[in-house]
Amino acid sequence: MPVSIFAMLVFGICAWLGAGVIEPVMRDFAGEAGMKTWIFVIVPGLLTMLFALIFYRKAATEMAGLDQSLSRALTVAIATWLAVSILISTLWCPGYRAFACSMNVALVTGIVGGGPLLMSALIAGAIVGLVLKRRVHWLTYPGAASKPVAPTVEGPKTPAPIVLPDPPAATELPTQK
Repeated sequence: MPVSIFAMLVFGICAWLGAGVIEPVMRDFAGEAGMKTWIFVIVPGLLTMLFALIFYRKAATEMAGLDQSLSRALTVAIATWLAVSILISTLWCPGYRAFACSMNVALVTGIVGGGPLLMSALIAGAIVGLVLKRRVHWLTYPGAASKPVAPTVEGPKTPAPIVLPDPPAATELPTQK
């Protein structure tokens, strides 16, 4: 199984567990927007899976540690939050006050759903990062080295000294008498 597919599955499962924590709030949003509740609960998980698939597609070759996986997980969480906020504001906000309503929706979704969904994304990122660091045998790592190599920071290189050739032997110049 490729790493990106594994990351997608882990992020989806963790996102649905996080959405289960705030399911009563999501049920109320779905009722006010006129949507079925199960569609409204499943969308954040599907969006998280999509963003995880996109952001972890070259993880086997570009990631060396847990910190890089957690930063990608944070990016997945932010992208999911923005996409869910856009979805809710599209369904819920009237057209004549779309901007102000969208700001309020982003604020409310960040406060209410941000904590559990952020934690679920960071937990999923930690799981994927640990699996990438351990290089388990049941995942495929196309194009990657057998062990991840952490990037090194090289200091400034000192230039080699310039070597000038010896001047030709001094010849005596004729002097005027």
